Amino acid sequence: MKKIKFAITSTFIIVFVIAMFSFAAEVKKALPVVPTVPVAPAVVPTQIQQPPPPAPASIDNYSYNPSGKPDPFKPFIVVDITAVKQKVVKKAEASMFPLQRAETEKYRVVGIAGDKNYRVAIAEDAAKKFYPLFIGTHIGLYNGKVIEIMADRVIVEEYETKKAKRVILKLRKN
Repeated sequence: MKKIKFAITSTFIIVFVIAMFSFAAEVKKALPVVPTVPVAPAVVPTQIQQPPPPAPASIDNYSYNPSGKPDPFKPFIVVDITAVKQKVVKKAEASMFPLQRAETEKYRVVGIAGDKNYRVAIAEDAAKKFYPLFIGTHIGLYNGKVIEIMADRVIVEEYETKKAKRVILKLRKN
């Protein structure tokens, strides 16, 4: 059944393509050929066109009168910027990543795997959850970043202030 459908479909496609090519050839033969004769350009007297006169200045007499309705162009919430600057937001609440919700020293390195070219460390937090650490992984509250994984330790570089601080997380062998 599939072979019959395929044969019928392919036959129709072939007939359609042949009909299109033959129609295109007939149209090409039927088009008259118009000889092109060079024509001298007509001389038209030039006139200086004046720019249109400027539109009269519109006077903006619009004023919004809501008559009890709220103004759609004013924000719904007015935020006091000075209050926002004074309010201290903890970084643990601000981060959505679990490795950046606690200080770097709160994590324990429980395992390191791999060779000297590529290593992976496993860190454990206070809630006994495990996280993989690779070179470049962000960890800690102060924008820490794993810069090196050795056979027995993980070195994290933090930027609490403008100066970089190195934190060493040693592998605990229990």
